[in-house]
Amino acid sequence: MTTIVAGLGLAGAGAAQAAPAKPAVVAAAARTTLYLWWNPARGDNFTTGTTAEVQSALDANYSLVRQEGWLLQTQDPGTVPLYLFWSGSREDNFSTATDAGIDSAFAAGYTLAGVEGYVYTSQVSGTVPLYQFWNGALGDNFVTATQTGINSAFAAGYSLVRVEGYVYPV
Repeated sequence: MTTIVAGLGLAGAGAAQAAPAKPAVVAAAARTTLYLWWNPARGDNFTTGTTAEVQSALDANYSLVRQEGWLLQTQDPGTVPLYLFWSGSREDNFSTATDAGIDSAFAAGYTLAGVEGYVYTSQVSGTVPLYQFWNGALGDNFVTATQTGINSAFAAGYSLVRVEGYVYPV
């Protein structure tokens, strides 16, 4: 399985990167699924890792698209929170784990909704990048850790912004 095609500009020069090795056993109780939801009326992608936010997605008529990866439920060494922000004026959910993302969320008037889980700040064995994309025409932020998500983002006119962190693949 190929995870990132270098020609897309996401993985540097050279051939496609091979899939990472399977992660060390992470107890199911210590992880949570990062789900991707979509609301066509809002033009909003919404990624969430908490039961409360899954319910929020359902209540707001979002449709489940896929699982993006696994987050840690508790903060371990080398991890940071994956924050969820919300903008009522844009009707946009924004997940970020970087200082740049947090700063841009507050600067754009987003409010902090909570912590979805924890991501690694650098790649550890068995993890994959969690990419941040932006579509200015839709006013939508979108994070993905899957090749399907990356392909969909580029096909829909999103631009790569940065790597937010690293998660275990599904």
